Amino acid sequence: MSVLERLREVFNLRAFAEETEDDDDEDNSTSNLSKPKTKNFLIPWLQTLEITSAELLSPTTTKITYRFPVTREYLNPMRTFHGGAIAAMFDVCTTWTLFPIADYGFWSTMGTTRSLVCTYVKPVLEGEVVDVECRIVHAGKRLCLLTGIMKREKDGAIVATCEHNKYNIDADESKM
Repeated sequence: MSVLERLREVFNLRAFAEETEDDDDEDNSTSNLSKPKTKNFLIPWLQTLEITSAELLSPTTTKITYRFPVTREYLNPMRTFHGGAIAAMFDVCTTWTLFPIADYGFWSTMGTTRSLVCTYVKPVLEGEVVDVECRIVHAGKRLCLLTGIMKREKDGAIVATCEHNKYNIDADESKM
């Protein structure tokens, strides 16, 4: 099974659809206006996210490319893709690059973020499709460096970049 097939199998996005709130609450129109339809604001995005390619470049480096449309719930008041949403999506996409190299004690829990630095370059409008290419630059026993580049599909323009540093919490379990 290829890395791409394995990723698609593990991240079967239908599993995320079960994360909706129960509808047995009393119907109170004012309180329901601000109530989210899902427990996690990323669920609608995860349901549209497509993994388009995945490569194991070495025993400790990978490259994975994702594709998704920008939807209304992720726009800012200026009606462009919200920077906070972009950062959250980079967090998920870059972290998933660790999956193909993960093993017991070596990034099996995907670690915890130390820093996530995003640089925003160009706006994206509702309905536009973006591609996100993520790479593991280095994955050691305790630390890793991941990068991401987000591009508009229609013209290839770079929308945003990120540098994601993570700490491997698996390494701490042996000391507990």
